[in-house]
Amino acid sequence: MPTESQIAVHFDTMDASVDLINSIVDGTYRYLYQIDSTEAKRIVTANTDHLEWQASTDWYQDSTNDKTAYDNAVTAGKAYVA
Repeated sequence: MPTESQIAVHFDTMDASVDLINSIVDGTYRYLYQIDSTEAKRIVTANTDHLEWQASTDWYQDSTNDKTAYDNAVTAGKAYVA
């Protein structure tokens, strides 16, 4: 089981994935003009996969953190690549 500090880092990286997914989905990603739709979908898929993998861990399941943003990002990301 990771330490509290390590868990905090995991949640920080998950927050970054949420921000990236949401910014690509809503069109505000500042580098969106530099990538095509295939690359955007690849990035979103990689980040939704990351969130789902983290969500499958014991430390995530045991956490009392609000997980709404993670769930919503996964849902939005999967809809975006569909």
